[in-house]
Amino acid sequence: MFQNIFQISLSLIIGILVGWNFHIFYISLEPTISIKNNKTIDKNTTKTVIISKNIKNKNIKDKKIDNNLSNQLKFEKLLKNGDFDNAISLYMDGDEEEIKKYKLILKVYFYDNATKNPKKIIEEMLTYIELEPEAYNIKIHLAKIYREQKEFQKALNLLFEIKETQNSKIVENDLNITIDKYIKHLKNSKNFKKLISFLEELINRDENSQNYTIRLAEIYTQLNKYEESKRVLEEIDENSIYSNKAKNILKKIEKKEKELQHYRYIIPINRVGSQYSINISINNTPLTLLLDTGATYTFIDEEKLPSLTLGKEILLNTAGGEITAHFANVETLNIGELQLNNFPITVAPFKEDFADGLLGMDFFEKFDFKINQNIGLLYLSEK
Repeated sequence: MFQNIFQISLSLIIGILVGWNFHIFYISLEPTISIKNNKTIDKNTTKTVIISKNIKNKNIKDKKIDNNLSNQLKFEKLLKNGDFDNAISLYMDGDEEEIKKYKLILKVYFYDNATKNPKKIIEEMLTYIELEPEAYNIKIHLAKIYREQKEFQKALNLLFEIKETQNSKIVENDLNITIDKYIKHLKNSKNFKKLISFLEELINRDENSQNYTIRLAEIYTQLNKYEESKRVLEEIDENSIYSNKAKNILKKIEKKEKELQHYRYIIPINRVGSQYSINISINNTPLTLLLDTGATYTFIDEEKLPSLTLGKEILLNTAGGEITAHFANVETLNIGELQLNNFPITVAPFKEDFADGLLGMDFFEKFDFKINQNIGLLYLSEK
């Protein structure tokens, strides 16, 4: 009996094991099933959904990249075709990634075209700076274009503005270059009034003030404004690196003051193109004559002094060719405080809008003279 019970139990155990193995086998052939939140989820389906989502995201990303690339090419084409306004419209509509690329494209565009059409590029750069006020590299390049176009004041205003927030070596270097070029430009054009005003502005800004104080003193000395030069040089410290230079200027002033003591008369002259004129009077008739040390005789338009008694004829070589003139003596010739009596002149027709004749060497040979063109003065001392 026990043997039968054992056989029955063994058969049941074997049946259970075989059944379980078949169950495992079939489970492995079917999709895995899990239970979550009382919902049945097919794991293979979930995996497929995830893969589909990844593919979809990749397609969206690829589409976005293609769209960005298309806009970039469109942006470049608009600039190339000179359609800056539409390029800027595209810029304003761009996303963060697109704008980064547009900035690089614009930088190259501005740099490459600055010399081709500077006026147009300046206008476009100003438009861009309104959109991107912190585009300091573009502002620095704009200042350089202004400088090359000799619009020094605009360049300086821009660089001083940048320096307030971006005091870098690049800005400092560009500022010094622009200042030096502007000073040179004002010197060459002999615009000393503006040059003095500019140097005073730099000193007030404390922009390397000792350096510009020396430069201002040199300009005053060049213009024979010695008292102003001395006053400015008082600002130079004894221990300054410019101290020796200041002492040399003072020695130069002392020497020039001694030289000028030799001249009794100091008379203003006026620039007329490349020449200089002086106001005189002959027999109380006001006249304007050009200084001409190359002319042998003083020469007056005969219509200005119709009452003169004419003397012998003489042939004169002029810029317009050979002309016939007459000698005449004038009772008085006055220049400033100087008066000459019974002075010989020549008279003939002389047609110029800005002068009535020439003051020639027959006048200058009577004096030691010096002409300071920078400040428009004629120095005379009787021999």
